[in-house]
Amino acid sequence: MAVFPQYQDAKTDDRFRLGQQKGSLPFYVSYNKPGAHYPMHYHDFAELSLVTEGSGTESINGLVHNLRPGTMSLLLPHHIHELRSDPACPVKLYSCMFDITILSGNPYESYLSRWLHKVGSELPSFHHFEGETLDAIALLIGQIVREYEDARVGRDAVLRGKLVEAVTLLLRAVLEGQPVEDVRQSDPGIRAWSIMRYIHLHYNEPISLNTVSSHFNLHASYVSRTFKEHTGKTVGDYMHELRIARAATLLTASGMSITDICMEVGYDSYRTFARVFRQHRGMSPSDYRLSRDKPVISS
Repeated sequence: MAVFPQYQDAKTDDRFRLGQQKGSLPFYVSYNKPGAHYPMHYHDFAELSLVTEGSGTESINGLVHNLRPGTMSLLLPHHIHELRSDPACPVKLYSCMFDITILSGNPYESYLSRWLHKVGSELPSFHHFEGETLDAIALLIGQIVREYEDARVGRDAVLRGKLVEAVTLLLRAVLEGQPVEDVRQSDPGIRAWSIMRYIHLHYNEPISLNTVSSHFNLHASYVSRTFKEHTGKTVGDYMHELRIARAATLLTASGMSITDICMEVGYDSYRTFARVFRQHRGMSPSDYRLSRDKPVISS
């Protein structure tokens, strides 16, 4: 079966806008019961979650781990994520969604930039907290929820501080070398996931099958075959899908010129951009923008 993750964009996510009605911080938190299966997806914002009830499994960049009360996970932008919940004991969790830049810019927190980018590649994306440490984490998440819901003076500063603390406790737990349980590779192997994640991170740059192959020091035919077996698409088609999905969002949710959008999503030729966009959306970029500006009239 072909695998094609859904894309979620902060620019069109109402939850970010609702969160920013109380402050300027690009952040929101919610308590979720995802259901039996939350399909594979990725987004341009980061996500920190804590399981409070239930059991199931979570896949992040092709690595699967068990979920149980106390499991905290950190997704960086463009990490590919899927969740399955035990029908007899469904998962319930808190999710904090935020712009990753919240965690940067403070010279006293340089350790974050040193380790954060390794999460999901060189470092695990999750940790199972237990005992007193879990109590501290649960208390911290509760404080984040209460602060988020109140429009009090200094709300954004407090939220950022507590978010930094929560991410730091996760990094500390991961770096202290405690054993990581129940991690296994998803069929047909982690290589295709690594290729997919690389494309997600660099699709808006001038990359090609040869660029991807060179990055992984692999033969282009091997990369092409492995990727198509896993996704049902060629590397080129997959990059076009990502670029056009992003362009469609920018056409709808931003005031950027179409020429700027063309460059922003990785095309150096407007003719190519317009041709590929029409293939995927059935109309030109300008017509697409106009169609989204018109109100829907029901018959």
